[in-house]
Amino acid sequence: MNLYPLKLSRITIPKIWGEEIWHMVQMGDRLSVVENGYLAENDLTDLLEVYMGELVGDHVYERFGNYFPLLLKIINTTDDLSIQVHPDNEVALQNHQCYGKSEMWYVLDAKSDTTLISGFNQDTDADSVRTSLAEGNLLNYLNVVRVQHGDVVALPHGRVHALRKNISVAEIQQNSDITYRLFDYNRKPTNGIVRPLHVEEALRVLDFKCLQEPVSKPQIVENGAVNIASNEYFVSNLLSFNREIGRDYAPLDSFVAYMCVEGGADVSAEGETVVLETGDTVLIPASLDEVMLRPHGSAKLLEVYVP
Repeated sequence: MNLYPLKLSRITIPKIWGEEIWHMVQMGDRLSVVENGYLAENDLTDLLEVYMGELVGDHVYERFGNYFPLLLKIINTTDDLSIQVHPDNEVALQNHQCYGKSEMWYVLDAKSDTTLISGFNQDTDADSVRTSLAEGNLLNYLNVVRVQHGDVVALPHGRVHALRKNISVAEIQQNSDITYRLFDYNRKPTNGIVRPLHVEEALRVLDFKCLQEPVSKPQIVENGAVNIASNEYFVSNLLSFNREIGRDYAPLDSFVAYMCVEGGADVSAEGETVVLETGDTVLIPASLDEVMLRPHGSAKLLEVYVP
């Protein structure tokens, strides 16, 4: 039987600063499970073992095997996250036996005074950052920027960053959970546990160059797509439409993930229709060349694949 659009379960993970809702996850015992059609109750590992390149694309399967390369999340914050950085593949594989982490944020909701941190606001170095931590003025070196719905933040490995309270974002990232914390606001222990810092590890992987444009605002293309993030690990486009549109994925040789970030839509292929509301995701297997999208009035989707 042919593959079809797959609605996957999600996993909600409480955090001391809010919550993460993991979509399309294959990490240890955290596994997304199919909720629709004849493959219901199969998880991502089951699907990869059986369908291989049909599911994720031949070039993706040759590169990653039975390892799903991306993780999609929605993050909702009620407090500030630690100021942190992620390593690249080389460092992560050598020290943690897993892949590194490059990611991006698409802002779903933010209060008028909400800020986040992305990159340094001046060229600096390890000694200066170490000194700023000791003196308690690290924020003086960082881009602290106000954001609003629709803003995009690119976070390649090595870029210092942090979400702050009262914000919701969609996060597209490599399938990795490696984080080096530089500073955690001297937060009190939770249940007697102090969250560790990883200052020296972070200093070895940080990009210390000044970041001139920490946030971007994509220009909407009505009834079409605009690219909002591209790197060697994933491409993310923003689809905006108020009428039925078709997408042709024959040239990609990759699965496609849709995350609905505004409105709602019906996603149809191979005789199966999945209904997406804001916050939902669906996995389009690589074997599906053509997909039809019908908005519920209007819709915006993140369209994500492996280049």
